[in-house]
Amino acid sequence: MGILPSPAEADAAVAELTSGGVSPDAIRLLVGEDAALRIDGRGKHHGLAARIYRLIQFTQMDQAPDFRRYELEARRGHPVIAIRETDPARRRTARAVLRRHGAHFTNFYGRYYTETLDPYTGPDEGDLPI
Repeated sequence: MGILPSPAEADAAVAELTSGGVSPDAIRLLVGEDAALRIDGRGKHHGLAARIYRLIQFTQMDQAPDFRRYELEARRGHPVIAIRETDPARRRTARAVLRRHGAHFTNFYGRYYTETLDPYTGPDEGDLPI
């Protein structure tokens, strides 16, 4: 997942990714209020089970607050891109494409671990609201 600076850069990144062999079904662009509700960093909009799951994530994983950042950025109109890719070489290629299009705060979320690829470079606003 990563944050792109504009819808135009998001479209260009998706075009480059798909022309490079990434399946369109493996790419999701999330932008706007509906997307923020889908990201649902606190599990607030997906019921009690989701809230409990997010709470467990928050206490067990140092990356869990990332989803709050993605939710906030989508709400602000900054496209959040999610690419489903498990092969390390293809992930590196996708990361390079995203970087060329100005992406930041890119992270890999695997089944058993997460990996920060590029840090958040947006405005420093302190802690996100819980």
